[in-house]
Amino acid sequence: MTTEPNTAHQGKGTSVAEAYLSALHACGVKYVFANGGTDFAPIIESLVAMSGQGQQIPNFMTVPHENVAIAMAQGYSKISGEPSCVMVHVNVGTANTICGLMNAARDNVPVLLAAGRTPVSESGLHGSRDVPIHWAQENFDQAGIVREHVKWDYELRSGQPVNTMVLRALDIAMSQPKGPVYLTLPREVLAEHHADHGSLPRGRALGAIPAAPSFAAIEQAADMIAKAEAPLIIAGHPSSTREAFHALGELVHENALMFVQGGAYHNIASSNPMHLGLVSHAIVEKADLIVVLDSAVPWMPAHIKPKRDAKFVHIAHDPLFSRYPFRGFEMDLAVAGDPAAAIGMLRDALRDRVKGQAAGIEQRRRKIADLRAAQDEKVNAAIAAASTMAPISPLWVAACLNKVKEKDAIISDELGVPFPALDLEQPDCWISSSSGALGMGIGQMLGAKVAAPHRQVIGIVGDGSYMFGVPTAAHFVQRAEKIPTLTLVMNNSQWFAVRRATLSMYPDGHASKANQLPVVELAPSVDYEKIVEACGGHGEKVEDPAKLESTLRRSLEKVASGTAVTLAITTRPRG
Repeated sequence: MTTEPNTAHQGKGTSVAEAYLSALHACGVKYVFANGGTDFAPIIESLVAMSGQGQQIPNFMTVPHENVAIAMAQGYSKISGEPSCVMVHVNVGTANTICGLMNAARDNVPVLLAAGRTPVSESGLHGSRDVPIHWAQENFDQAGIVREHVKWDYELRSGQPVNTMVLRALDIAMSQPKGPVYLTLPREVLAEHHADHGSLPRGRALGAIPAAPSFAAIEQAADMIAKAEAPLIIAGHPSSTREAFHALGELVHENALMFVQGGAYHNIASSNPMHLGLVSHAIVEKADLIVVLDSAVPWMPAHIKPKRDAKFVHIAHDPLFSRYPFRGFEMDLAVAGDPAAAIGMLRDALRDRVKGQAAGIEQRRRKIADLRAAQDEKVNAAIAAASTMAPISPLWVAACLNKVKEKDAIISDELGVPFPALDLEQPDCWISSSSGALGMGIGQMLGAKVAAPHRQVIGIVGDGSYMFGVPTAAHFVQRAEKIPTLTLVMNNSQWFAVRRATLSMYPDGHASKANQLPVVELAPSVDYEKIVEACGGHGEKVEDPAKLESTLRRSLEKVASGTAVTLAITTRPRG
């Protein structure tokens, strides 16, 4: 790497805090989602001074709860493809980010989580301890709170070059598999002044260039696909670029490969004839070859059983998913490397191998078309039945959304509507989370809107997920930063996931016969639509399925005019 001293605005005596802000900007961090504390004093002083001098620094957004901040960072990075930064207050602020950090780790999102560290010194330095909490908020190992969920952690020490630390943090975050990193910043260190703060990169993107899969391994995988009678692609998150999204769609269409989604991502157009929805036993049991593209959990072994003689190819940056403590999916071929690159390599390798197989491929294409037609017929019948259901069916919500949303609308979904029912034709139109730490949906929605201010952004969350998302803080940010979005709260007045898990384990048990279950009901219900009104937005309750489409259309018009809207939709549990 070629480097040179970063001298802009860092002459003799420049503070570490100022250098830190300059380094973030120089490394491409456009936004910092911040929740401050007493450790922020040097940062705030530098923000005021540098803004007054016209220096280039990231845009700091004040976010009144850390869970919303970390969720916004993820939504921003997922849509923009750029690194994001969250700054929080010492150990307590760090603790409030942990659920979001778990999601970022499992979703491979490049977030720099920066936290203050209570002053190291009791006296004698600029920034030494001066309030009682500076003793109470010290940990023996503050980074130990998050170490399981980050790729790298470090505490900046006196005299160290902050530029080097920021660059290293972001390089690691942006290297595949991407993920969050953690940097702690003691107050006295931020207040120090140095003439040289280290070097920054010039002329290169952040992160290491991802390794391409072995050519020999791709050739072997292509041989296995060409010889298979019923090959299946299960995709997690291989479409990390727009090019990979379209290339994957072309790969499965050209070669008549069954395709299902095996993770919280959207990888090919919904209308692709090879797209058979989410992974299911009915599809998996038909396959004699399964190619798993970057999916940590391609199917549920307790409920889905592939053929006994099926072959398995796993392709990912880390096909063993070594950060998962226990994972036992069979592999006949494990290919390490960039799955996006593998898509193009497989297309090239298959062209020669399938020559002369046109009749077989067309026969397979017809079989897949029949499967797709049967699925579509079933979904359409279900939608027709749902159109008059009250409480409103989540399936009907998805159908109405398809009629009113723009083609490139972004949907941030957290236990909202059934994914297979949504029309998603373009990349980066659906974001969710694979960790299961609730409360990310509305924050991700806001971050996505920051990344794509000219696109429609719609957040769909369950009532429990909405409460976990700290909605007052989220709607405050909407108002303060002028981030108009549409939020749909799917209110079924219960923790449906908890109910479903209980009845799944004990279908004939005591719980199955009870009218109400403990630790499940969320009644009496909250008037969720009123929370956004306290923050200057517009809220409505929707109970009549006949009025849903027109209400959604009118709500999106309000959003387009700059008003945040929340609809509390009285729904039945998802099937």
